[in-house]
Amino acid sequence: MNRDNIEEILKTIGTEDVPADVDKIAQETSNNFSRSIAESSQPKQPILLEQIMKSRITKLAAAAVIVIAALIGVHYLGGSIDGASVAWSQVVEQLGNHVRYKCRQKVVREQGPQIPTMQVYHLNLQQRRQEVEDGSIHIIDMRGENAVTVELHPDQKKAIVTNIIGLGPRKDPDIIDMVKRFEQESTERLGTKKVNGKTLQGFRHKPNEYNDFTVWVDPATKLPVEIEIKHLNTGQTLFLDEFAFDFELDPSAFSTEVPEGYEIKTITHDHRPVESKEITAEDIRAELNHTAYTVKKLPWIEKLIIIQTVDPLNLMGKAFMTGILSEDGNHIIIDQSNTHSDYKEAMMQWILKEQLVLETPSGVKLYTHPKGSEYARLFLDGFAKAYPGFFDMANLSEERFTRMIVMPDGTILGFSANQQMSNERLQELVESLVEIKAG
Repeated sequence: MNRDNIEEILKTIGTEDVPADVDKIAQETSNNFSRSIAESSQPKQPILLEQIMKSRITKLAAAAVIVIAALIGVHYLGGSIDGASVAWSQVVEQLGNHVRYKCRQKVVREQGPQIPTMQVYHLNLQQRRQEVEDGSIHIIDMRGENAVTVELHPDQKKAIVTNIIGLGPRKDPDIIDMVKRFEQESTERLGTKKVNGKTLQGFRHKPNEYNDFTVWVDPATKLPVEIEIKHLNTGQTLFLDEFAFDFELDPSAFSTEVPEGYEIKTITHDHRPVESKEITAEDIRAELNHTAYTVKKLPWIEKLIIIQTVDPLNLMGKAFMTGILSEDGNHIIIDQSNTHSDYKEAMMQWILKEQLVLETPSGVKLYTHPKGSEYARLFLDGFAKAYPGFFDMANLSEERFTRMIVMPDGTILGFSANQQMSNERLQELVESLVEIKAG
């Protein structure tokens, strides 16, 4: 096949321009094709192919397939028909020249509460600003020993300041910083796609069973245009786009000072190591920023222990647990923590959506928990690790359950049991809860 044949074929399929290297491609393809025929172990096949190839229509179709296959080959081998090929090492090198960037962040979850879309501004690996679609602004600063986050609600003139003790100084878990660590050998090429008239080149990296990254790069700048991260174990996908590198924004936009006139709520998260130990009821009162409760001794309670340990739900901060062993061998845990108070508004929103199981004459209310079996497992396991003599996880029951307790004053406590209990006994136990007062 010569160049004139190919020009004719390309005109037939609606293309006027012939790629400069098409002669070489056609010749190599023809040589390979002839070689495969000669090496065939089936003698009748070459004769049949020779008869078929005598047809002009078949020649045109075959030649068109050769040209198209050559172009598709370029596409899937990572090159670009209308742009230069980009190596992953070039992307990493270019990203190394940029620390400051902004982008749009969207999160899609298969279940659970949805996260609003936001514009994210990274000043560096320790300072970040997030402008959320609901109008709120979040500022994160991790330069000091204690990290600080400020959540501003300009429409309400309210601010939430969270002091995170023992977390800093540290680097932001930044997506771009993660992407820069991908090695070229383990990064798969995805070919090209067009977005807004621009041809992008794609790369995929799956570092483990939990995360799957897809990065689409502009060949001209060798910088990301889109990043998608699938969190495979949670059913969540994170999308980043609308990138702008080296944006201009006044440094005051990253200040954690709350503007004048705002009502401020302060929350403290303590990331320092927690010592697991047995404590007294008075110790609980001293540690909690809301009303603390203890349990009166009831006739059917054989053993009662109060401990402090790391919060099993988030593995940081303290949880205060009262462990109860009943006469019928049931293990019961009542837990209290500052999280219940710090996030009371959000917690009450979902608690009130759950089933109201019991309301006592004194006004104590018990609600179901959407993941009550897992909640109970975590607290039983946490208690067993902190105080091994109380409970053996080998005896974990499939009957275990959780109830969220809302006291008449609005205080929230968690209730977990390894085995089912009657409503009568539940009522008796929660009615025995009394406030821990000074002295």
